[in-house]
Amino acid sequence: MSRQLGSNELLTKWEKRRALQNLMVRFFSEDYLLRRENKMYDTYWSKSDDVCLGVNNGYYQGSTAVKGYYKGIEERTRLESALIQKKYPDQLGSLSEEETYGMGIMDMKSLVAPVIEIAGDDATAKGIWTIHGMNTKLTPSGQISCWERAYVAADFVWEDEQWKVWHLLYVQDLDTPSGYDWVGDAPEFPVDPVYAEIADFKFPEPNVKMTVYETYSANRSFYAPPAYPEPYETFAETFSYGL
Repeated sequence: MSRQLGSNELLTKWEKRRALQNLMVRFFSEDYLLRRENKMYDTYWSKSDDVCLGVNNGYYQGSTAVKGYYKGIEERTRLESALIQKKYPDQLGSLSEEETYGMGIMDMKSLVAPVIEIAGDDATAKGIWTIHGMNTKLTPSGQISCWERAYVAADFVWEDEQWKVWHLLYVQDLDTPSGYDWVGDAPEFPVDPVYAEIADFKFPEPNVKMTVYETYSANRSFYAPPAYPEPYETFAETFSYGL
């Protein structure tokens, strides 16, 4: 921005930046870990009709598709929890569905290296973070611990006196079992009959299928990260992290 900001304007920018950073830490670092996927859409997303969530293999375009993504996470978690309870009946058999929800599963997404820009008109903002994460997921072979390396980038809109997510890009470079070579073949483990049906779970596919971002492999060409935001005055002057 070319003009000099006054002290009150700078304070407002700082407060809005802090609010945005806090929102994303609660969203990714806290709520994924605490398995609050059934509340994520209503808590963090804009009421706008053109909300959009981009992942490696496509975009969930529109509110119905984005809600379906979080519903898919919730349904998979319920199935995982039921199978883990079945595996350990002596320890977990007497617990309710709510008490076992998310048990044995971990999804920790640590956000680092933020680059945030608040628009000159304060109506929108942009940000990008690197995720250094770890997760324990349920596979047909049982619980497998993995490393995650990813980017999350977003366009935000100031709505009802708070930031809301408008367009979100969540793309992974790595989501691979820990203790194994990132560039080698994925390790194979024997199938556990109790967990076998997890292979049949169908996660909702993006309603706009395309390659958004290739995961890392030994023969992948150089792949630039998502674009980093630059200072801008209005959203019309910048790019979108949406479709």
